[in-house]
Amino acid sequence: MKKKKTHKKKGTGKRSNVALKERVSQEKEPDKEIIEEKEDLRPAQSKRNGSKRPDAGSFAPKRYFLVARQFLADAKVELKKVTWPTRKELLSTTAVVVVLVILIAFFLGIVDLGLVKIIKNVIR
Repeated sequence: MKKKKTHKKKGTGKRSNVALKERVSQEKEPDKEIIEEKEDLRPAQSKRNGSKRPDAGSFAPKRYFLVARQFLADAKVELKKVTWPTRKELLSTTAVVVVLVILIAFFLGIVDLGLVKIIKNVIR
């Protein structure tokens, strides 16, 4: 049997390692972009001024007022992000909820009556 000769590839030195590292880093860059996009999806930081932040040593009613004010400001920012339903969507989902509540109430009423009859028969 003859042994096959193996040939070394040209450029297996440092240059090919550098090229390989560059290629790998280029392939990983899209992941970096995805991470950057996710960072953009974070809620916008409200404009907090260090002087308006309540400290532990401040007067209690003032601190509560500042906390409540900050909460309301954050709530306002979040409400601007809400996608409100149209009138048609609102009416259709409300109808679905009402119908399901009536059906479940009817079902539970029947189950309750059945259990009451079973318990009465057991007690007698």
